Amino acid sequence: METNYRKLGYVFLLIIPLTIIGFYPSYFGLFPEFNEHIDILVHLHFFLSALWIAILITQPLLIVNKKYKWHKIIGKSTYVIFPLWILSFLVMIYKVIEKEDYDYLVFPIGNMLILIVLYFLAIKHRKTTAKHMRYMIASAVVLIDPTIGRWTFNIFENDLIAMPITYAIMNLILVGLIWMDKRNGKDYKPYVVALICFLLYNIAFFIVYLT
Repeated sequence: METNYRKLGYVFLLIIPLTIIGFYPSYFGLFPEFNEHIDILVHLHFFLSALWIAILITQPLLIVNKKYKWHKIIGKSTYVIFPLWILSFLVMIYKVIEKEDYDYLVFPIGNMLILIVLYFLAIKHRKTTAKHMRYMIASAVVLIDPTIGRWTFNIFENDLIAMPITYAIMNLILVGLIWMDKRNGKDYKPYVVALICFLLYNIAFFIVYLT
């Protein structure tokens, strides 16, 4: 693994506290007496999301420790896990429609589409390690939206304040990765593709919330 990315798995560990903080009011803090809106399908979505986070953390650690066989096995398992995770997004989208909170649809739909694009590109370039790794890293940035996004909303209680802050963090991370790779003569194009996807999503948010 490239020197600048050897501690990637440990960096991804930050997703765990961000998830707990972000979802504490609406999920973790309700345990074990969840409200009527949190059914088995919601639990399934959380389980699959947690499983995906575990994979993001584990895979780079396996590479660093030269456990290539297990890295490959877990990688192939995502051919089943990822589609199931995406299906769970569709369930969450249906629940938003049931509540008639149509503006909120921009979040699960936007995240889902970006994840599909980045995962597809990561798998397409699975034999080109540098590209594959960068697309998977970019897919992890998507998780900042539902985690820090909820955290900022809990503070400001206004999507038009909370989400631009969240989007700025996400975009700055990608810009920073582009700068680092460009400075080191590495292939930064996957991050450019990801940044374009995120900017289109940001534009969609403002169109929905300002019109």
